[in-house]
This record gives sequence, C-alpha cells and structure tokens, in this order.
Amino acid sequence: MRVGLFGRGRLGGAIASAAGGNLAWQVAREAPPTGTVDVAVEASSGAAVPMRLQWALATHTPLVIGSTGWDPTGLDAATAGRIPVVLAPNFSLTVALLRRLAVVFGRFAAEDTQRDPYLIEHHHARKLDAPSGTARLLAEALVAACPWKSGWAVGGPLGPEQLSVGVVRAGTTYSSHTVGIDSPDEVLELTHTSRSAGAYAAGALAAARFAVQCHARGRSGVITFDEVAAAALDPLFRGLAGEVTG
Repeated sequence: MRVGLFGRGRLGGAIASAAGGNLAWQVAREAPPTGTVDVAVEASSGAAVPMRLQWALATHTPLVIGSTGWDPTGLDAATAGRIPVVLAPNFSLTVALLRRLAVVFGRFAAEDTQRDPYLIEHHHARKLDAPSGTARLLAEALVAACPWKSGWAVGGPLGPEQLSVGVVRAGTTYSSHTVGIDSPDEVLELTHTSRSAGAYAAGALAAARFAVQCHARGRSGVITFDEVAAAALDPLFRGLAGEVTG
C-alpha cells in the first residue's frame, strides 16, 4: 500500500513514522508529486480539505480525512460512484470504543430524567476548532441515545432538553474527552486522554487500508471510522445483554 500524506504537524509526523516504507510522499501546503498512490490521508487542517478532496476526485484516489473544522455537507453526493472517503474526526480505536460506550451512557440516562448526561473536552491552547470533531461525534451519540435530549450546546444556561458540552482550550494537553452522567446522588464519568499523536497513527493506517479495500470492491462514498473499527470492537459486545453497536 503506497500512502500519500497531507500534513506535517504532530499528527502527520506520527502517521509518517508509523507508515515507514509505505509512505510515498508527505506534503504540507504544496501540491503532491505526480504519480499514483493507493490512498491519501488528510491530516493537516480543515481549511485544506476542499482542495485535497478536489485532488482525490481528479486522480481517483481513495481519501481518508482526519482533519476537523470543515463542513462535510454534500460530501457523500460528491464522492458517490467515484471514490471512497473515510471520515475520521478521531483515528483512535479507543475513542471509537468510547463512542459506543457513550451510546450506553445515553440509553442509561434516557431511563430517568434525573440522570443528566454531559460532555467535557480539553485540548491544547492552539487548537483551532471548538468543540473538537471528536466532541461533536460523542455529543451526537449521546443525544441520539437519549430521547429527552434534542440537541447539544456549549455554555449556558441550558434547557433540560440540551446536552451540555464543556470546551477547554489551555496548556499543552493533546486531547481529553469525558462522557458523564450527573444525578442527585451519584456521578458516573468515563475519560479518554491522549498522551501524544501516536495514539492515532495506527488507526489512520487502518482507515487507509479499509479505503483501499473498499475501492477494490467498487465501493464509494462516505465511510465512517466506526465501520473501520467494527471488526475489532463488535466481538467485545457479543454475549452482552442488548446491542451497543448502533
């Protein structure tokens, strides 16, 4: 698998290191070299995504998008019948597991309106988008699983139908996300903290392999990272009461 990589930041560096001899090229703002690659990974910035998508469509190259802070509206229509695009606001397999557990948290909160779910995310001071793409992913999972929550919002005061999302931009913390439930007599929290960009490199390459396989089978359009992670995560929930993979 020959991989092209857009991005020279911390995430791009971690992916390049993990790719080793499979890395065909790595660029930042400049155009990629001519010649074909099996798949490309966008790990630079949300502002660059439209340009990278145009390149992928023009070259018929499967694309993995890890950058956040851009609008994916119309992406499936633009890529259907042309190339597969894996959307991964977070490349961590552990975060994919956290998203599934957030569904469990939401369903548990749905049984009693005194169980109030919430979400807190903390990134380094220089991160551009807020809330993060991962926070949005987790918030949407909580809201979808808890019918008495109709949406999410940052700040306050909030109505009982709104999921509270807290955003911190300070210091050098790479990434931290907490899913919680606050009730009158107890609090339940589950936190994922990334120590470095290395937590995401293996997942990015797994997404790249998945995109290549989809392309070979003639599949196109948008694919979620949750589908990429399913092979590893689905067996964990077999034999448990109820399904939490939805």
